[in-house]
Amino acid sequence: MNGGTITLKALQQRLLGTQTAFVSYRLPGETAPESIVSAKGFIEIPHIREVFKGKSGFIMAPFLKSRPPLFLDAELTLSGTQFTDPGIGRQEASPVPECRITAPGKEEYIEKLLQVISGINAGKADKVVISRPIAAPVANPELVIPVFEQLCADYPHAFVYLAWMPGYGLWTGASPELLLNIETNKVTTMALAGTRPAAGSGAWGTKEIDEHEWVCRHIEEKLAASGCNEISRSETETMTAGTVVHLKTGFKAIVENKSKGILPEALHPTPAVCGWPEKAALDIIKNAENYDRSFYTGFLGPVKSPNQAEFFVNLRCMQIFQDKAIVYAGGGITAASDPLAEWEETVLKSQTMLTVIRKMQNLAYF
Repeated sequence: MNGGTITLKALQQRLLGTQTAFVSYRLPGETAPESIVSAKGFIEIPHIREVFKGKSGFIMAPFLKSRPPLFLDAELTLSGTQFTDPGIGRQEASPVPECRITAPGKEEYIEKLLQVISGINAGKADKVVISRPIAAPVANPELVIPVFEQLCADYPHAFVYLAWMPGYGLWTGASPELLLNIETNKVTTMALAGTRPAAGSGAWGTKEIDEHEWVCRHIEEKLAASGCNEISRSETETMTAGTVVHLKTGFKAIVENKSKGILPEALHPTPAVCGWPEKAALDIIKNAENYDRSFYTGFLGPVKSPNQAEFFVNLRCMQIFQDKAIVYAGGGITAASDPLAEWEETVLKSQTMLTVIRKMQNLAYF
């Protein structure tokens, strides 16, 4: 097995369902993917700051801060889509899990949104991000492997990844949202909130502008509280992300070495994936969603050194189970929300993943 060449796709298929973990990712604007492989698997760590002490690897952090982030040590790193076969044979099996998530129907989801809006009107929160899982049939988890290559082709400006985490499952996605980039003492991040169909035009509505401003305020406060200096904010622009567009504002700052490790956990979760105020929104989410978000709306990305890391919010993603994929989508709910329009927004957002699944089916991968 050793000495010849192997494609990334073939290596991914070889390792899927074994105890050996891998993640393949393609950074926005790059052409070649990077991959990390480790027989040690994804390891629970107490805090993100642990990896800023000299380790390199990949972080998968869940939505809930009460759960530990996972770290994949860069035991073996590979670049591109074809390379020398590292000689990793099939290891002890670790099956892809069965799906235990029930996807709500349209009426059930709208009823939940009406309850959330009622709570917001009663003063329980200003904004709450409510999501839903969407089920799509998959004949065999191995046949999802080509989705990574297709997402890279379809979304050149997104962070695309495919992660096999023994004991945790198989995840893939194409996120448009940067949580944090660290380069030496310079940090960049963005507010990405406020959504409408890409076919829309005209001025943005008050609801979307208010949603976006909550996220901007959160980022500015967290950067300042984490010891950042020279915080600057760009002009707000409209950014296309597949079938929808968002309001986007960029931020830059200078950070001291001692603060680098606390920044990701300080910024997460932003009001764009949780709500405002954070604790009140979390309480409503737990009561309304009735499912475990797991790594959806958490954050993920590579840590190259204590001076270089890049994390993205885990949006436009799906988890692949034995016989189906669960696609995740949500939206920000305020007192001004229209439940039917919010349902349609989740339909639009889910198309990033559902479209690539349909494309694979047409190519007879499924």
